[in-house]
Amino acid sequence: MIRQLVQRMPGGAAATVLNADALDLGFHQAQVWDAFESTSPERNAQRPARKALWSMGAFAGFAPSGSPAWDHLGYSFALENTRMAQIFARVVHEYRTGERLGIPSVATQRWLDTTEVLLESGLQAAWPSMASTRRAPESVRRNAYWRMFGMELAFGTERNEPFAFEKAEASNTNFVPLFEALLRAIRRAKSGSARPRMAGEQQHARVLACVTELRDALLARRQSQLLAREELAAATVMGWLELSLQADSPVVRDLRAEADTVAARLMLMGARVGLPAHQKAEALFALAPDFSRLLRAIESDALDDTAKQLLQAGSPLAETGHRVITHWSAATGVSL
Repeated sequence: MIRQLVQRMPGGAAATVLNADALDLGFHQAQVWDAFESTSPERNAQRPARKALWSMGAFAGFAPSGSPAWDHLGYSFALENTRMAQIFARVVHEYRTGERLGIPSVATQRWLDTTEVLLESGLQAAWPSMASTRRAPESVRRNAYWRMFGMELAFGTERNEPFAFEKAEASNTNFVPLFEALLRAIRRAKSGSARPRMAGEQQHARVLACVTELRDALLARRQSQLLAREELAAATVMGWLELSLQADSPVVRDLRAEADTVAARLMLMGARVGLPAHQKAEALFALAPDFSRLLRAIESDALDDTAKQLLQAGSPLAETGHRVITHWSAATGVSL
């Protein structure tokens, strides 16, 4: 949601969003959710109170286009594996409880107000029940990752203890082998030498079969729009934290974490608060947006078209797929 909001705004949008109040982000999240419900035959909700609420927000004029107007859960999973949520949580804690990190600027204190709300409650303006009937937002996200991908984050608690969360029985534990089979099929098709047309048809059939299996698995967790709220909430939090690292923002400068890349800034921040970032953070940051685009394409109704685009040299989706192969291998250490 944050990435899409910045893209819809004019120049200087990142600084404007980073200066936003948590209420404004909460209202925009409600606006994005309303747009999603309005285009969903299963929901098609009309909630005048909610509409009146988000219309008062600072970003009411930047209505989302398309639905859903947020990143796939895979985007959040890749970013959260960098450990940035826990690192930023410790940054907030240190600034709120003492001066070991120095005196934060007024701009950073404003950023802290919003970040604390995002990390602790996940913007209750949209769904107050998510904070009261379930555990902390990180537990909710871990549960969603497990259900959608059958995977856990690469780390436990801030104290490096196992992280306890509800593991649903219904989980796509076959996601990784299915996804890596698709990536291998794409790579083989690209690296193959010129062959008769039948070989091309076989490549298409193989990729189409992988796409179909993956789509069936992913949509099994989306029946009646399950996990949509969790996905939007996760994308909002991870998008905010990623945006905070995109440039030398006030908190980056106050922490003396200036660097050339997002991953390098995060690693410097982690060192400042004694919580190391994932060693593969660079690859995970690079993977996140393309992982989202690829999974959205796989979940679409145009299965045959998706398979064709993945095999069409130079197409945007094919380029996305090849970047995912590179960054997935770098992040996981799996040879494809």
